[in-house]
Amino acid sequence: MTAQPAASKHVPERTCAACRRKRPQGEFLRVTRVGGRWDVRAGNRVGRGAYVCADTPECWQEKRLRRAFRAQAAEIAEQLQNHQKDPNQNHSAPSARVSPEVSHV
Repeated sequence: MTAQPAASKHVPERTCAACRRKRPQGEFLRVTRVGGRWDVRAGNRVGRGAYVCADTPECWQEKRLRRAFRAQAAEIAEQLQNHQKDPNQNHSAPSARVSPEVSHV
């Protein structure tokens, strides 16, 4: 009987929206799209998301972000720069989770 190796914990990989490099998810900052706008958010993030390398300022340049964020690339680049200065700051106002209402007419 052979001993089985210890099961290693699965680490999800993501791809940077700027440089297209694959890395473990924990090495990225998540940019979330809520209400038609892209924002760098801390904490619980709901909605479509994209990832940008957290430790590579070259990936935060507007030119590199244009493919993923188009017209909002300049705004995202600025938010990423601000996040580097103060990582605990939430760069967008927290949005209340709204459940769809059913109207009876």
